[in-house]
Amino acid sequence: MSNLINVALNMSSMSVSQKIKFGRQVADAMANHPSVFTTPIPSLAVVNSAINDLEIAMQDASDGGKSKTALMHDKEQTVYLHLKNLARYVEIIASGNAEIIHLATFSVKAVGIKQNIDFDIFLPDDLGAVGLKCKARKKVMYRWEYCKDPMGANQWLVGNITSVSSSFIGNLESNVKYWFRVVLITVAGENALPPKCILPL
Repeated sequence: MSNLINVALNMSSMSVSQKIKFGRQVADAMANHPSVFTTPIPSLAVVNSAINDLEIAMQDASDGGKSKTALMHDKEQTVYLHLKNLARYVEIIASGNAEIIHLATFSVKAVGIKQNIDFDIFLPDDLGAVGLKCKARKKVMYRWEYCKDPMGANQWLVGNITSVSSSFIGNLESNVKYWFRVVLITVAGENALPPKCILPL
């Protein structure tokens, strides 16, 4: 459900240089998936241009001049607004699919499921098997999914569906990189937790 998964922008604590790096990371990731992000709003050219302007303004403001620093902060605000609008675009395209949000290197925030949104992944003694576990929650079913690397939005296979918060997935190829995730299923909808990868023994 799209109302359970949103983009978490998490830029408030970033320095100017971190915002530049993050913005380029997002723009590059989206450019690498043109079939998913067909018409970004704003365009990636506009975003990259604003990021370049901010980098120049940051360098100019390194001498501490007030007017140059003020200009840098104006450019910083422009980049923030562009990335905020880009995040909204990705959110709409994703329509609740956390994996698509991750393709753009954005983080996700879950609405309606409380804290500790994570799961653990480990290797049991069995060859070609992986163990998965997350914190138990009331009135939740768990769909355990996996796919081979590279990860793709439409490649997930269902390993198990359980009413308990742990599972094993077997019959995997040894020493091959796999991605795993758990989808929490509630009466309100589905919430896919951020995926993790591991190489089965």
